[in-house]
Formats: sequence, C-alpha cells, structure tokens
Amino acid sequence: MFDDLKKNLEQEKKIVADMHSIQISMQNDASNKDFYVSSLRALSEQLVLLNRAVPGLLKEWSPIVKFTEKDVKAKGIVRKVIPMPVKKEVVKMSYISPATKEKRYVTINKADKKSFLEKLKISEGALVGIKKMKEKDSGVMVSKPSSYARISNKMFRNTSDKLVPQFDSLKKDLKKANIRFLLSSYLSMAIMSMVIAFIIGFLIFALMLAISLSNWIWVVLPFGLAGLALAAFYLYPASEASSVQKKISGELPFATIHMAAIAGSNIEPTKIFKIIAMSVEYPNIGKEIRKVITQIEVYGYDLVTSLKNVASRTSNKKLAELFAGLATNISTGGALKNYLEKKSENFLMDYKLERNKYADLAGTFMDVYISILIAAPLVLMMMFIVMNVAGLGMGGLGITTLLALSIIGIVIVNIIFLVVLNMKQPKV
Repeated sequence: MFDDLKKNLEQEKKIVADMHSIQISMQNDASNKDFYVSSLRALSEQLVLLNRAVPGLLKEWSPIVKFTEKDVKAKGIVRKVIPMPVKKEVVKMSYISPATKEKRYVTINKADKKSFLEKLKISEGALVGIKKMKEKDSGVMVSKPSSYARISNKMFRNTSDKLVPQFDSLKKDLKKANIRFLLSSYLSMAIMSMVIAFIIGFLIFALMLAISLSNWIWVVLPFGLAGLALAAFYLYPASEASSVQKKISGELPFATIHMAAIAGSNIEPTKIFKIIAMSVEYPNIGKEIRKVITQIEVYGYDLVTSLKNVASRTSNKKLAELFAGLATNISTGGALKNYLEKKSENFLMDYKLERNKYADLAGTFMDVYISILIAAPLVLMMMFIVMNVAGLGMGGLGITTLLALSIIGIVIVNIIFLVVLNMKQPKV
C-alpha cells in the first residue's frame, strides 16, 4: 500500500498546484470570481477526500495483527490463534485528466467514491475552461504539429542536430519570420525535401535515358532539383522576414494610435498589450505582442525585460525602437500616453512619406511600361509586317516564328514587371 499512498500524495501536490494557478487567474480576471471560487472549492474537497483514505491505507500497511481471541494458557499450552483478515475499506481508481491528458491514480474510501467523482468532474471541467480562457485572452494560436516535420525528424534529426551550429543566421531569420519550427526541425525538412527532389529528378533522368541514350545530358536534373530545394529552404525565411517587416511597418502607426488611446484611461500596461494582441486589425504586430505576453505569463519575466527581449529579436527596427522606448518609459515612470502619442505622430509621418514615395515610383513604372510593353511591341509588329511584305527573314526564322517568340517575350516581361511592382508595393 506504500505505492498507493505515494500516488495519493502526488495527486495532492498537483491539486495544490492547480489551486495556485486558479488563484492567479482569479486575480487577473475578477469578473469570473464565482467560477474560480467554485473550482477552488471542488479542489479543496478533493484534498479532504484523499486525506480521509490515509488511515485506511495505513491500516492495511500496519504490521499490527488482530486476532480472533486472546492468548490464553490451558494446562501450560498456548493455543494457536488465527489472525483476522483486514477488511478492505479503500478502493483504487484511475482516470485521464481532460486538462493535461495525463493518467492519474488515486486510492480513496469506498464511501467517498461517488462524492470524489462529482468533485473531480467539476474541477477538471473548470481547469479545461480556464485553459481555454487563457488561450483566448492571450491570443494563443494552438496548431497541430506538422506530419512532414515529424517524419523528417525521425529520419534526419541526428544529421540536422550536427548542422545547427553552422546556421546561426538562418535561426535568426526563422524567429524574425515567425516560422514555428526549431532550426533542427527546419533543417530536417530541408534535407528530406532535397532527397525527394533528387529521387524525382533521378526517375525523370532514367525515363529520358530509357527513351534515348542521347538524353544522358539530363543527368544534371537530380542535382539541379536538389539544389533548388535547398536554395528555397535557405532563402525562404529571409524573404518571409522581409515581408513581415513591411507588414509591421504598415500596421505600426495605427496600432500605436490605438495603444495611446487605451493608455489615456490609465489602464495597466500589460492590459494594453493584451487588447492589441486580441485585435484582428493588427495580425502581424499581434504576433510580436503575443511574444511579450508569453514571456510574462509563461516564463515569468516582468514587462520591461519581456519588451527588451522581444525588441532584440523582432524583424522591424521601428517596432524594436517602440518596445525599447516603452521599456525605458515604464521603468522610469514616464507618461505612457504622451510617449505613445509622439511615436504615433512620427510613425504616421513616415507612413505618409512612404506612400508618397511609392506614388512617385508607380508613376515611373507607368512610363516605363508604356514605353517598353506598349509602344515597343507595336513598333515591332509593324517591322514584322514590313519584313513579311518584303519577303525578308531573320536568322532563318520565319515571320510566324518571330511573332510567336515576340508574344512569349512580352508575356515574360509583363510577369517580371508585375513581380517587381508587387515587391515594391507597401503591404498595407
């Protein structure tokens, strides 16, 4: 019964920890006080029921033996006595916690089983509810793990772990781009993709070789596809980090104005960040702010330290400047509202200048487009018509072939033009 007593004590420790967590949640959310109080009451009653089982466990574990009759002496002979079996007063039970998905074992009195199950249902339901409320308040996004990453880790984790120290810049880009993968897992997926690309390229090469032995030049295809896969995985985080940086710059003026308006009500600074993080209007800044909230609520850092930590890792220099300034302002006791209003004015001015700069750039692009992709093709078509009438060719190519090549060239240049224009366009 020693193991049963040990499991009961472990369960009581978990109950005490859950009660402490609920008390912290109640301090931050006074509007649901009745819900938290009922949860604490259910947990405390579970402690009482578990403690009631301790005497029964000790009774079964005790070396003292009860006898059916007293030792008596008759004619100098001690009668043989038979020990009475101890009556089982406790019952073992196990359950899977809905909140933590852990299997737990407890031993309680038979008479208390029904009451314990009732309190257990109340407390576990409350813990699940509190967990959902925390996720909603902090804006935490819960996503399923990637099956591709899991398979890649099983096959190439040992190799990727050895390569991790050589990719420090890639690690920083992953954090700045908010890509939810560890560097080792990302490298495992890159290796897995290279292997798949190489196999596909080799199969195509084998097929071309089976068609004709003169197609041996296709031997470069497997290595080319593997190289493209590696280049894509290496360049994607930096490209995504740049995209995130531009999106944050577009949201920053309006988010700062929103924060300044909230700060005017003298609300606690952490609440300001929670409100912005929950807003759907600032998805990219919200991700950075959720990092601050996570450092406070999960890692236990204070607000100033959390702001400085996130400022050192964010991809946007303006947001890093804002977080660092907020940390200094909070630590020195400055007027938070005045600081946010001044920063919002600066960010809004930069936003207007960027839009004006893009308007000028768009005008330049329009002139280039009219000259190259409208006027030039018309001149080219007229030249081809004259050549066709005169019966002339170019390099042995007929007019039809030249027209087809010209149309293909115009389409490709248009695509390149649109890609460059999209890259230069502000994200918001």
